[in-house]
Amino acid sequence: MTVDVVKITCEQLLTAALPLTSRDVILWFSGYYHGKHDNTTVEPGAIERDGDELNQYCFEHGETTVMDAVKNMGLGK
Repeated sequence: MTVDVVKITCEQLLTAALPLTSRDVILWFSGYYHGKHDNTTVEPGAIERDGDELNQYCFEHGETTVMDAVKNMGLGK
């Protein structure tokens, strides 16, 4: 099985409609964006904080893709 992470919606993330946990998706996005910026450090507290913020954003914007939510929140900078 494969999952196209770009197509995951906030609603899918929050309702566990995926073969991945919310934390799995958040870790994937963290690695994706940090890799784009040649940043190899991991800050567990930031991942947890960003995950909480993403879950709150997704609760309010269920139709949005998680990729767009991350961009809209400025987490991918």
